[in-house]
Amino acid sequence: MNNLNDLWIKIKEELRNEVAESVFDDYFLNINEIYKEQNNNLYLVVENSFYKKKIQNQYLDKLNYLLQLYEADKRFYLITKEEAQKEELTKKDTKIPFKIKNNASGLNPNYTFSTYMVGDSNRMAHRYAVLVSEQRADLANPVYIFGGVGLGKTHLMQAIGNAIAENDPNAKILYTSAQDFCDEYVRCVGKEGYTKFAQKFDVDVLLVDDIQIIENKDQTQIEFFKIFERLSNKNKLIILTSDKKPTDLTNIMTRLTSRFEKGLAFDISKPNKELRIKILNSKIKQELPNPETVPSEVVDYLATVCDRDVRQLEGCLKRVLLDCELFEKDFTIENARESLKNMLDFTSQVSSSASNDDIKRLISIVCGYFKVSESDLLSQSRKKEIVYARQITWYILKEKYDLTFKKIGLLFGGKDHSTIMHGCGIIGDSVKSSKETQKNLENIQRKMGKDTNIV
Repeated sequence: MNNLNDLWIKIKEELRNEVAESVFDDYFLNINEIYKEQNNNLYLVVENSFYKKKIQNQYLDKLNYLLQLYEADKRFYLITKEEAQKEELTKKDTKIPFKIKNNASGLNPNYTFSTYMVGDSNRMAHRYAVLVSEQRADLANPVYIFGGVGLGKTHLMQAIGNAIAENDPNAKILYTSAQDFCDEYVRCVGKEGYTKFAQKFDVDVLLVDDIQIIENKDQTQIEFFKIFERLSNKNKLIILTSDKKPTDLTNIMTRLTSRFEKGLAFDISKPNKELRIKILNSKIKQELPNPETVPSEVVDYLATVCDRDVRQLEGCLKRVLLDCELFEKDFTIENARESLKNMLDFTSQVSSSASNDDIKRLISIVCGYFKVSESDLLSQSRKKEIVYARQITWYILKEKYDLTFKKIGLLFGGKDHSTIMHGCGIIGDSVKSSKETQKNLENIQRKMGKDTNIV
């Protein structure tokens, strides 16, 4: 929906049916427009801080639920008339650009909620993160984000920091990795620079990445505890990430881990295929002036074979895009596989009984025999002759190498196992009734070698 005010009118109509008439008249009747859209937040201006707190505590979830019906990736954010007036005055003043301010705080300006792809594996984490950016330490303190390597913890944490910085330009925000914290502390021990080190962490929002790194570092833990307590007592927000949940941290003082546990802890899990496709499409739009040059079957293939984490997914995509652009190759499954042959262990993904060379040789023989290209064989083409050659290949992979239907589907761009089963069944029936299919398999068998038994 393009027009924000039309959107607000629709939501007000829905809201009128969801709350008591007195509530609607008191709190929502006089909100006639969406003040602005920024960083996927839709700003509503309310009369004063009383109204803001009341709506935020009792009705904001309902508002956002209704918003999800129209704009799934957006959320409402409340500001008072006084805050809006101050913002308008600030716009007229010369100030440091937002991006520069973020860099000075250690934040990456590209890590925002608008660039964070949401799916089933991180939907709840994203929701919590947005709430934290809106309510800060009033919601929970500390905030502890955990999950495996390369799943987007840093992005989500910095998105909170960027949202706070954008909504409150005067907020003092600092991002650091736990490793940098340790290194800087060691350099400052016993030196005059220690006072400056301590003052550096006198901030409104402190974000520390990979907190598990301070395990076994007793003195560093003591110093971090001092900073943690000082900020907590001032109600300053602390956000931590880790590859372990708080209860799994070892060799960290109990008084620290107990404080990690008392706040809000949430995890990010491995992205499913739907989210991986969403991430790939977003990155392709960022990287290419003409993203439509990358066919959907190539995106589907990458999302299938790059299933470990987001970092691997993005790395593989960059490799494919670079290879195809540098060597002026088309974006095909065949070229994508060639680009990734040294990055992904396709053999281990498929079967111990079929090496990459075996599979490449079979595909080459089938393509040569039926006079089709490898890219066509691996594509989504529904041409009769290509479908037949493709099903012949599946049948041989099943009969000779005893690959599962799922693994064959993985080789062919992530096709569903039921599709592979159906195709193999067609050839199996054809072997019994069609001399042509028998002859084709016999000819391919001779080309593959006398030890092959597929008919």
